[in-house]
Amino acid sequence: MDLFCLRSGTFCPQCEAKIRSGKVAQLDVDVMRLLLDLESQFPALQGSTFVKAAEAEDFLAVVVKEGDLSRMPLGLLTNLARRLSTLVGKKVRFLEDSPDPTKFLESLVSPARIIAVNQVWLPDGFVATRIILDDRRSLRMSERSIIELGSKIKNMSLRIDFERKGFSVPLGEREREASVTRVSRRRA
Repeated sequence: MDLFCLRSGTFCPQCEAKIRSGKVAQLDVDVMRLLLDLESQFPALQGSTFVKAAEAEDFLAVVVKEGDLSRMPLGLLTNLARRLSTLVGKKVRFLEDSPDPTKFLESLVSPARIIAVNQVWLPDGFVATRIILDDRRSLRMSERSIIELGSKIKNMSLRIDFERKGFSVPLGEREREASVTRVSRRRA
């Protein structure tokens, strides 16, 4: 999209064609305009390249070119996300675009850790991706939001599972009685 078109609100034939064809969504245009307005307060945005925006439930994901986020100071990025969040009325998550699906997924589910990524190729050409995360409590957004954003941004069909921790075998009657006896002796 042309900067002049974004600032003026009047689109040239090329930008209009991108919008009509669906290559650029209205949400992308709205987010690009907001980011242009915020450039004066956040000069580090000038070195970033906007890729795409996507919404899911109460989240807005803003995708920038790979390497752009690592050049921004963390405090600045946090303030930018907070400011943008107040403007759009949703939580904002900045993500780096990456050709490697695992890297993209890591930034999407952060601070949760990915234990494994499995891809299943079906005969009809459909690819399903299963990610196994360390802990449900470390997610900052719902599983539904992660699946929806993965679909909208990278056209991925995601399934999320979690590593089983603290697996225990049910106690038999004798073991249960013995453990109750041990606990009651300690309390006495």
